[in-house]
Amino acid sequence: MIGRAARHLPKLALALACAGALAAASPAHAGFDEGMAFYNKGDYFRALSELKPEAEAGNPLAQVQVAGIYQYGLVGAANYAEAIKWYKKAAAVGNADALLGLGVMYNLGQGVPQDKVESVKWLTLAADRLPQGPDRNRVLTALDTMKEQMSDEELARARKLVADWKPGQP
Repeated sequence: MIGRAARHLPKLALALACAGALAAASPAHAGFDEGMAFYNKGDYFRALSELKPEAEAGNPLAQVQVAGIYQYGLVGAANYAEAIKWYKKAAAVGNADALLGLGVMYNLGQGVPQDKVESVKWLTLAADRLPQGPDRNRVLTALDTMKEQMSDEELARARKLVADWKPGQP
């Protein structure tokens, strides 16, 4: 992935921000703790077996982790449809990492048609919710680069989508 992404600096910055945010998520339940311990050791199959029940129970932190496992193909081939499904569930409650994941996937056309307006929408929503720091700065830099390549009409559509979005609307 890095070789492909390296050709597109904004895409690489977004992927790195997403990966960093995924690794930094804080635990909420024992199954989540165990899943993250396996994840951090690189045992993604066992991580998924612990995290998926938490995700199914509605834990947005687990949903983001499960989405990332599928997006980056950590348990086999990438499964973008599953990644989108789990990111949307967590995005529905306003989870910044899920919003970021959706922005990256729309930017790259992973499991959805490539759509820079949708990408800017999700990334803007994520940036608004991410804490100050390097991950947020990378997203803002990538957004600036993307916006420079968009028409006024596309920018207006993206701004309207951001203004109209409310949690519960993936």
